[in-house]
Amino acid sequence: MGVSENNAHYGHRLRVYRKIGDVIYDEVYYLTENGKSVSKKREREIRALAKARDKELLQFQAEYQQELDAENPIKFHKDGRIIGLTRQRQQDNEREIDVFKLRIRLPDDSISWGSISIDLHGFDNAFAQALERITQLLEINKRTKIYRQMKQSKEAYL
Repeated sequence: MGVSENNAHYGHRLRVYRKIGDVIYDEVYYLTENGKSVSKKREREIRALAKARDKELLQFQAEYQQELDAENPIKFHKDGRIIGLTRQRQQDNEREIDVFKLRIRLPDDSISWGSISIDLHGFDNAFAQALERITQLLEINKRTKIYRQMKQSKEAYL
């Protein structure tokens, strides 16, 4: 969220708010003292302090996110689906086509797109092909826990 400014009845203040993992950093910097505004010089100092703290937290947040991405290249939605793999039914010339759409972010931050037809391959085979494509792109070993979780997510797509 960064630095936000609030001028409420109980004092003009700056708020630095960041959530890093399960920890919420919520810090307040007041621009008033004893109900009166601080001097312009002091206000600039407080603003610089708040911005510096926000920059520090932003860097910490980015490092934390990079560690998470390195540990878990695959993430899941709350309902168990794999983020980046969706099942779509598309209308094409009076018939419905059922496909798995892939949108996988690679370690170099580029994105790989693809689709696998469920109508052509059948649900089980198409899902297996989608997992195979993901494991090839992200270089995931098939004997890892994350791969087993990916296979168990199959029910979420039915």
